[in-house]
Amino acid sequence: MSQPLSPEVLQKIEENKRAALAKLAQKKRERESEGNEVSSNNVQDGGDSRASKRRARWAKPIFDYDLSQMVDTRGGFIADEGNDADEFRKKLEEKAHKVDMNPARSLDPNQNPRCSECNSLDIDPHFHQIFNICVCAACKEKFPDRYSLITKTEAKEDYLLTDPELRDEELLPHWSKPNPKKSTWNNMMLYVRFMVEEYAFKKWGGPEALDAEWEKREKYKKEKKDKQFKEKLKDLRKRTITSTWEKRRDKAHTHEYGDPVQNPSDGTTKQTCKICGLEIETEVF
Repeated sequence: MSQPLSPEVLQKIEENKRAALAKLAQKKRERESEGNEVSSNNVQDGGDSRASKRRARWAKPIFDYDLSQMVDTRGGFIADEGNDADEFRKKLEEKAHKVDMNPARSLDPNQNPRCSECNSLDIDPHFHQIFNICVCAACKEKFPDRYSLITKTEAKEDYLLTDPELRDEELLPHWSKPNPKKSTWNNMMLYVRFMVEEYAFKKWGGPEALDAEWEKREKYKKEKKDKQFKEKLKDLRKRTITSTWEKRRDKAHTHEYGDPVQNPSDGTTKQTCKICGLEIETEVF
C-alpha cells in the first residue's frame, strides 16, 4: 500500500499546475490578439473580415496568367505556319482563276453564247471564261470522254506531255484552283480531256503512235527495274559468299573428302569436302 504524499510534494504539484495554466492562458491571449490584428487589416483593405487560415506546408502558391498576352515559342515542336504560310496562301489564291458566276447577258438571245452540243443558253461559266468552250452542265455529264477534267499528273502520265507544254496556256489552257487536300500546297491545274488528246495526238502522230510510245516507255521502265533488281541480287550473293568464306576461314579444319565422283562428259573426277564443300580434282589409277 502506497504512502500518502507529503505536504511539500502536494504544494509543488499545485504550483506546477498553476504555472501551466498561466502559460496556456497567455498563449490563448496572444492568438486572439493576432487574429484581431489580421481581421482589422482585412476590414481596412476591403477584404474578408474573417481571420485568415494558416496555409498548409505542402500547399503551393497559385499564379494567375493572362493567356491572351502569352506567346507560343514552339518549344513543343509543333509546326508553326505563321505569317509566311498566310502570305503564301494569299499568293496562291491570287494566282487562282477568278470566274464570274453571273456574267452579263444581252437582251438579244442571238448575241448570247450557246452550248455547242445542244444549243442551250445555260452554259458553264468556268468552261466559257477559262477554256473558251461553250457547253452546258448537262452536256458535260453526257459526254465525259470530251469534257471531263484531268489533272496535270494524269496529262503527263497518260498523254506523255511535259511540264513546259502543260504550263503554256496558249497551247493548253488550264484551270488553276486551290488544292483541296491542303491550302498551302501549290494550286491544282485542271485540263479538258479532248483538248489534251488533240494536242497529244498531234504531237505523237495519232493515237496508235501515242500507244506505241507509251508501251515503249513502260518496257524501258520494266527493264530498268529488272536490271536494278538483278544488280541488288548479285551484290547480295557476293556479300553472302564473302561472309560465308570468312566464317569458314575463321574456323580452320581438316578436310574430310567423300568418295570421288567421275564426270562422264570430260572424264574428270572430283571430291567434295563434307565440312566446307571444297571441291578438288583427283586422279584414280
